[in-house]
Amino acid sequence: MRHEITHRFHSTFKVSFSCQLCDRPMFYGVKCKDCKYLCHKNCAAKAPPSCGLPEEFVDMFVQTITTKGDDSSWGTRQNSVTAQEWEIPYEELVVNDEIGNGGFGCDKVLKGYWHGDVAIKRLNMPTETIDNEKVLDRIKEMFREEVANFRNTRHDNLEIFMGACMNPPKLAIITTYCKGETLFDQIHLHKNKFSLGRIIAIAQQICLGMAYLHSRDIVHKDLKTKNIFYDNGQVIITDFGLFSLKKICRATRKGPWLPVPRGWLSYLAPELMRKLNAHYGSECNNLNFSFSSDVYAFGTIWYELLTGDLPYRNPSPEITIWQVGRGLKQPLVNLHAPREIKNILLMCWSAERPKFPDLRNLIESLPRKRVQRSSSFHQ
Repeated sequence: MRHEITHRFHSTFKVSFSCQLCDRPMFYGVKCKDCKYLCHKNCAAKAPPSCGLPEEFVDMFVQTITTKGDDSSWGTRQNSVTAQEWEIPYEELVVNDEIGNGGFGCDKVLKGYWHGDVAIKRLNMPTETIDNEKVLDRIKEMFREEVANFRNTRHDNLEIFMGACMNPPKLAIITTYCKGETLFDQIHLHKNKFSLGRIIAIAQQICLGMAYLHSRDIVHKDLKTKNIFYDNGQVIITDFGLFSLKKICRATRKGPWLPVPRGWLSYLAPELMRKLNAHYGSECNNLNFSFSSDVYAFGTIWYELLTGDLPYRNPSPEITIWQVGRGLKQPLVNLHAPREIKNILLMCWSAERPKFPDLRNLIESLPRKRVQRSSSFHQ
């Protein structure tokens, strides 16, 4: 059978049924939004890809999973069918202009056409990488894992995955083309000044998208205003989970130093900053990104929205690394706002950070009237 549609499980809830996969009693579990499939949270990853099938076919899938167990041949066959569903031959793409590049110069974002306008996120594959079979195998494995993460995401505030080109050296992820401009361009290039109500609406949508990613066990790793599009009141978060691919596909550098893209350090949490290594070959390899580090990055975005500027704009990256790594906070003298607004920023930059659903609730409860605004606010 080749019918294969992934379930859309949503948050846990209290039930008094048996798990449809392991048949054990279930008091807390997850439920598919489409076919109402019920199972333990731990069983969700093993649930048969049978969303929408009649019950008798679901039972057949369950029986197959049970008898096959962890048989590797079954897993290989399942993955191969899945890959065929979303693989796009690079030759089918109409590639147009470059519209962006990765912060480490390791990937390109191209505007293209494939049954409509699309964004083509193409990884740069240097010759020395292509010639290194061991590194190439690792890249292909990581790329397949990240593509699987993209494929299983569906949310109004996330870019939509269309497919992927899987044959090196032309590895690429194809997504819908985001209209409008990034928050970075609007804040720092065009100097747009958002009202407090608009800032709250933007921040709430970011929290919704990030809460969804975290519920799917996906860490963004590179959350910043350059990876957030905003158009007609709609926020779209892009490039989630691609940081590991960027660093391993990095082109040859010209010296034994740590490349630091402009503004990148402003989004790094102290626990990540302390792991930076300036020596060639070890940079960024030990950065243990987490849900908590994504929240720290959101704090920087919150600061940008409120002040129109980036924090820690020191002339030397070494000073920023030392300050943040030591736990020193950015002074808030230029932020003339109620205590509740500043408290959200301080919570995001603290050692114990809230989760995105809690952040959204805090932002929703903010006072919106008679706020003493700094010059960066729209009057």
